[in-house]
Amino acid sequence: MMQKIMVVCVIVAVVTLCNHRIMAQDVGLSYLSELQTDFRTKVKWVNLLRADVSVALNKNIGVEAASISVAGTSETPLLDDWQGFSSVEAENIPLALAVLGVRWQAGKSAVFVGIRNLNEDYFTSSCISLFTNSSCGIFPTLSADYPIANYPVASVGVDYKWQGEYWGVEASVYNGTGYRMFAGRENVFRFCPGSDGILGISTVNYQNNGSGYYMGFALRNGLSACYAEGTEETEEKKGWNAVVWGYAEQKVFDHWHLLVQYSVNPTAKTGCRSYAGGGLVAHYGRLEAGMFADYADYTTGHEWASELTCKMCCLKNMYIQPALHLIKNSRMFAWAGLFRFGYEI
Repeated sequence: MMQKIMVVCVIVAVVTLCNHRIMAQDVGLSYLSELQTDFRTKVKWVNLLRADVSVALNKNIGVEAASISVAGTSETPLLDDWQGFSSVEAENIPLALAVLGVRWQAGKSAVFVGIRNLNEDYFTSSCISLFTNSSCGIFPTLSADYPIANYPVASVGVDYKWQGEYWGVEASVYNGTGYRMFAGRENVFRFCPGSDGILGISTVNYQNNGSGYYMGFALRNGLSACYAEGTEETEEKKGWNAVVWGYAEQKVFDHWHLLVQYSVNPTAKTGCRSYAGGGLVAHYGRLEAGMFADYADYTTGHEWASELTCKMCCLKNMYIQPALHLIKNSRMFAWAGLFRFGYEI
């Protein structure tokens, strides 16, 4: 029933766009190309194309849509690391939705209803966005433990934001499992809390004088990522799970920020139980550089990961970013390098 409702909403949105007198629209296209190497025999090339469209229907209501396409020379990860040293690493995807829905804006508040993923709203502050590893995009206490709407998948959800001068609050509810297909049982329009679970997530942030402080928590009902649906044994493993996190970006000098992160999943029976990270970020005009190290405690072992990176803006809409990674866990100890090229229009 929910799938039919979502399909009807999409059709209504398209018809509205075709017939409504559009007040304003924004269209964007971004391309990211990444070359990876293990400094031995393996080399991999990954490409990500994203298209964004935002259309204002009136002063307060607008329609937003975004799609992604991923193409790589191999669908096998370059390294056997647990956190993922590349945040764009994914299987080949011809086309998938990242966003599709309606936003209502009123004063300092905004509500979005439709298809969305967590990467649009959470863990997006300026310092952690510099780093290329996956853990700075979303902490592994969430991403490694549950099959949630995390890149490259999305799900049906409702997102609310309130942003004041210094304080901000955000709260969201998503289908507990993310998908990327347009049809079939694993379609992105699916909303089935009974089988997929449900995810609630919220964060409070404070920003002032160049520094930012973020605290959040998530509650999910359903199976963890390692369990398959449909057996009596897995039915017993369903239940509520909680994740708590916090991170700070403290300005220490005019162009320097200190970054500290911590997260814990006290209910984790498998996956990542706790995570901690820290680093330094420097901004000088069109140049941004940083170093970062983290530790993730899994039920099957531990992993240390570190990154050294530099992002240089070239021309108006282009950037290049080399990064060096060192990863150690119970199965491997290895270096990895990547070189990113990005262009936006």
